[in-house]
Amino acid sequence: MAEYIVSLLIEKIACQLMEEAISFARVHDQVQWIEEELKRMTCFLKDADSRQDFDERVRNWVADVRDVAYDTEDVIDSYILKMSQKREKGLIRLLCQRYPFVFFDELIAGHKLNKQISRIKMRIQALSSSRSTYGIENISRRGEGTSFAVDCLREKRRSYPHACEEEIFGLVDDIRILEDRVIHGGLQRSVISIIGMAGLGKTTLARKIYQSSDVKKHFISRAWVYVSQEYRAGDILQVLCKRVMGLGKLELDKMDIEDMEEQLSTFLKGRRYIVVLDDIWNREVWDDLKAAFPDEENGSRIIFTSRFKDVALYADPRNLPYELCLLNEEDSWELLWRKAFPECNTAASLPPWSMELGKQIAKRCGGLPLALVVLGGLLSRKEATYSEWLKILQSVQWQLAQDPAKCADMLKLSYQDLPYYLKSCFLYVGLFPEDFEISARKLILLWVAEGFVQPRATEPLEDVAEDYLEELIGRSMIQPATRKSNGRIKTVRVHDLLRELAISKAKEDQFLDIIHGDVSAYYVAEARRLAIHFGIPLKTRNASRVRSLLFFELNEPVWLKLKKFKLLQILDLEDVHIALLDSSIGNLIHLRYLDLGKTWLKQLPSSIANLFNLQTLDLSSTLIDPIPPVIWEMQQLRHLRFSEFRDMVVNPPAHASLPNLQTLQGICICEKSCIEEGLDKLSNLRVLGLHGNLIIHEEALGKWIFNLKSLQCLKMQSRGAGNAEITMIVNAGVIALTAIPEFTSYLNHVHLYKLHLKGFQRVLLDVQDFPPNLTELSLQWSYLMEDPMKKLEKLPNLRVLKLKQSSYVGKEMVCSGGWFPQLRFLKLSNLCLERWRIEEGAMKNLRNLEIVDCKLLKIVPRGLWPVTSLRNLKLGYLPCAFEMMVQERRGENWYKLEHVLPL
Repeated sequence: MAEYIVSLLIEKIACQLMEEAISFARVHDQVQWIEEELKRMTCFLKDADSRQDFDERVRNWVADVRDVAYDTEDVIDSYILKMSQKREKGLIRLLCQRYPFVFFDELIAGHKLNKQISRIKMRIQALSSSRSTYGIENISRRGEGTSFAVDCLREKRRSYPHACEEEIFGLVDDIRILEDRVIHGGLQRSVISIIGMAGLGKTTLARKIYQSSDVKKHFISRAWVYVSQEYRAGDILQVLCKRVMGLGKLELDKMDIEDMEEQLSTFLKGRRYIVVLDDIWNREVWDDLKAAFPDEENGSRIIFTSRFKDVALYADPRNLPYELCLLNEEDSWELLWRKAFPECNTAASLPPWSMELGKQIAKRCGGLPLALVVLGGLLSRKEATYSEWLKILQSVQWQLAQDPAKCADMLKLSYQDLPYYLKSCFLYVGLFPEDFEISARKLILLWVAEGFVQPRATEPLEDVAEDYLEELIGRSMIQPATRKSNGRIKTVRVHDLLRELAISKAKEDQFLDIIHGDVSAYYVAEARRLAIHFGIPLKTRNASRVRSLLFFELNEPVWLKLKKFKLLQILDLEDVHIALLDSSIGNLIHLRYLDLGKTWLKQLPSSIANLFNLQTLDLSSTLIDPIPPVIWEMQQLRHLRFSEFRDMVVNPPAHASLPNLQTLQGICICEKSCIEEGLDKLSNLRVLGLHGNLIIHEEALGKWIFNLKSLQCLKMQSRGAGNAEITMIVNAGVIALTAIPEFTSYLNHVHLYKLHLKGFQRVLLDVQDFPPNLTELSLQWSYLMEDPMKKLEKLPNLRVLKLKQSSYVGKEMVCSGGWFPQLRFLKLSNLCLERWRIEEGAMKNLRNLEIVDCKLLKIVPRGLWPVTSLRNLKLGYLPCAFEMMVQERRGENWYKLEHVLPL
């Protein structure tokens, strides 16, 4: 991790030497020397960083390098802050002739910086020479860095008793499905991959299939090979030749890799074989071995187990990897008690108190079989008493860490294998509370603001960060919780054990720390990032070291003094009630991310004008009115969100120009000039949310949106839409102020996948005029007279459709057979619909259906029976007879709904 800390500092120094050339004039050469020396150190750090777990000398040296990097960053940032504060009082160069003391003060600050930089330079020189003193100067030459760490962990991994694993809790269905794919999956040779995080039971599942009597009968030749992270193709081929062909050591020693490949391939021709390659880490494994496996179209199989989805897809893109899930609570408890009481055959014979405590212990393991096995083994060695089990429950995380050969080191191996740019991203999730569902959008914006994301050509940093997130998911380090309608990640979770690993590793590097409530009156902030969970300490010392400050689940109003956090870059106050924001926030000139969402703050201090480095500003669900015009002068802004209250005017000035802005939500359009003389310059928007008298500015608005070629999400709400008197307005024919602008076509918006429209629409767009890749559509207060399904069902990529309050005012709706080919989610709410007919073959991929407050709706003769794919049905505020039929499972049409409801 120290390698990446130093790398980030090097980039920062290079950038600041250019931007602050005048400020650093007196120390330019020394700062540049530090930059170059740190560059040389990174070559050594890459190996030393991974070896530090096994060598205390190396660990101490790496910690010293990290501290120097942190101190260098503090010195540079503090100096920039001080010079910025002086510039705020007046231009120094203009004032120095009239007020000599200002120039003298600048000289003192420069002299102080010179001394601090000189001391850091001496420390770096001492660190370079100390490598020889400590006898650690040749680590990189020996090549013992990452491979050394991996070898130590791999030896423990090799010793696991796979051959005698019997636990298949939660795997019965998986075994049945995969065994069927292995035996009946077609004649072409295929690779069947089992993927998932460490400890899920991938190897157990593969071995159960491999040892199945049906599989043994079906395949003539069989072989199991453990591969691991640090593999050698020659060693793998030797094992295969020995187990498949029965060759001895003398014969194998005479053969090179090409000979072994050729003989193995020749031997397997004409034979139906199955080979398990256990624990694949790299794509290169398949490149090195695939020539040995001929495809005779006789149903031969190769089974992979891997933590990485991309490795599995690379070997056989035609076969989707089989991803293992965590165990449910019942299976977790059963696995735990069977390991804790191996002599018991049934749960009925267990001590009466064991179920209550045991289920709590099992829950702490988060459904991870490996953790359950480790704790079950521990419980089996303890006295079976309530007090002993209670002690285990109170120290579950500590107990799991005590068996590194079986649990903690398995997870460390995954962490060690992460590329350096992903390590900081993974450690960052440790800031979030346990079992917290993390917004992918928020996490990505935080990574960008932290500087973790490396530029990649002209690609937006947010897209690069999204790739980072997908890679961490593909490596099973983070779990996807929900996805958007276009398939991209919406929220993620982190397994408790992986979160503990992240926190543990991060604290070692002073990367982050967490405060749980009012732990103590005083807290010494040593870490660079600080998360506050459930409360704030009365006083925090050394707060100037903190770069990121995040708050979670604070239930009481907070008065936060920001003066002591003078070098802050991230301030996340989402969902924290604050009556007043400290005016000293204007001194945080390094601030890049400020989230005030759901704070219900009423006013922003004028000093916010000084936050010229701000990239993300979230003011959603606040009461700030008016919005300070200075916001439109923050040139670094990338994401800007306002509250979407109809009575709050967010009217940008004519000179508004934010060249980097990608997200603009909650913007109120009140004047045509704000579009033609300001907003139309925002050409890089990807997310846009508008409200106001939109129809009045239809022409200007249409031209602006037409030019937003990168637009991905568009939300428009007409002022007045949704008011109680809207029914009278429509009946009277007065619809001007409530209508949504009718753009002729979205055909050129190829990236636009989400469209939310609130307001009257004379007519729905024709099919060919919708965005070609639209996956999510929401309509509300549209007052459509014609059945919208006639057009919407023909949208080829639509996955989510929400017809909300008064979107359609007709009495009947028909879904035609064969249409809505991709629809997964359908919501009907607050409609006056009476009859809904679904034809055979309609919505063949529908998974989720919600019907809420459609009080006149009647089930038609065939009901929902044609929708055989339905898995989840949510009903609310429906006719009493309909709800009673569902609740009590009676009525002639119940059988048509039964297949979508739990028994």
